[in-house]
Amino acid sequence: MRSPRNRFELGCRIGVFALLGWLLGTSIMPAPGRRVVRASQSDVGAKLAEWTRLPARFALHGDFATAPAAWEIDWLSALRRSGRSVTWSGSPPPVAVTTEATADPRGAVQISVAAPSDDRVSLRDDASLIDSIHVSNLGGSVTVPLLVGDVVANAAGQAAVAPSPDTTPLKPIVVVGAAGWEGRFVVAALEERGWPVIARFAVAPNVDVTGAGSLTLDTARVAAIVAIDTVVQRFGGAIERFVRSGGGLVLAGPSSRAPATTSLAPGVIGTRFRPAVLPRDTLDLGSTGFFPVTSLKPDAVPLERRTGGVAIAARRVGAGRVIQVGYDDSWRWRMAGATGSENAHREWWSRIVSAVAYVPEPVRGVATASLASAPLALLVDRVGPSRSSAPSGIGREPVDRRWILALIMILLIAEWASRRLRGLR
Repeated sequence: MRSPRNRFELGCRIGVFALLGWLLGTSIMPAPGRRVVRASQSDVGAKLAEWTRLPARFALHGDFATAPAAWEIDWLSALRRSGRSVTWSGSPPPVAVTTEATADPRGAVQISVAAPSDDRVSLRDDASLIDSIHVSNLGGSVTVPLLVGDVVANAAGQAAVAPSPDTTPLKPIVVVGAAGWEGRFVVAALEERGWPVIARFAVAPNVDVTGAGSLTLDTARVAAIVAIDTVVQRFGGAIERFVRSGGGLVLAGPSSRAPATTSLAPGVIGTRFRPAVLPRDTLDLGSTGFFPVTSLKPDAVPLERRTGGVAIAARRVGAGRVIQVGYDDSWRWRMAGATGSENAHREWWSRIVSAVAYVPEPVRGVATASLASAPLALLVDRVGPSRSSAPSGIGREPVDRRWILALIMILLIAEWASRRLRGLR
């Protein structure tokens, strides 16, 4: 009859062989059914290495209140592309942010944000907090004079990151018109702001004064044209080719009456509106009158309205943009305006030119950058759309085989110790 010690040793031996048989069997013939392992947004990064070592029969599922970090999404995408079942559920806030270098000699950056309505989005860069935007119609934008590093937009706990845009040297602005006060001070305003300017003024029939030699209207050499009056007709059909290829055009005062610009203008200028101005009045933009823009084309957009009608309108023509400005004597605002009018005149003309100036697209992965700046879009693109629930399966955590091996060692040691106590080897 076996003693209790013999039965203990036999049980240890049987347990060791049973565990070894289970390990061998599960490696050769996996158990039927699919097991599901889960992770949340807070611990998915810590579980990715473990998930990578799991057998292919395990389905991987994440429950995300916010989108994971970009490197975690890339890891999940790699698992999915290797044939693993990777799914997720939840409703991360749809937040996206982009940065765009504006056509500004001082290097300003426009930050545009898309987020759910009524959300407040905070913006910061590597230096400090920039601003906050209250989203009213799915988006908003803010222009900052300087951006340090990446910009981070945070809405409802979801962060989106956009890199600082590359800057490109600005090409010259051509100012063309009859020699006069308006042309002179438009050139002065742009040059004081930092724009490179090529002035071409007519001083007599077929006699122009210009600071450059032969002038070729090409987006490789010129960013935009500012037409002061109908002298712009001397460029002929080159103007339309320039605009349709991406160049900008500002039609000030009566310049849209030139035959070469009629088809490009957002509308037709009417009779000059002259408001009453008293000698004691301080002059500002439009206080002495302007040409109202009437008969707007279907694709034209009015940008500024005054008592006498639309003062500024814009439209796209091909790849370029055209702004029609009814003001023809903005120099009076600069010369006879209130304190600060000189700077206001400079900034106003710079903004008008910036809105149409051609800026070459920086060479970089635009699609990749845009997806990285939209975490939810990146998650859907790399891992797939959200599911309403986790995939069906057994749903329990896999057994760590290290514990099985440890148990085998304990049983072997227990049997060996029992035999030694009995004096057996």
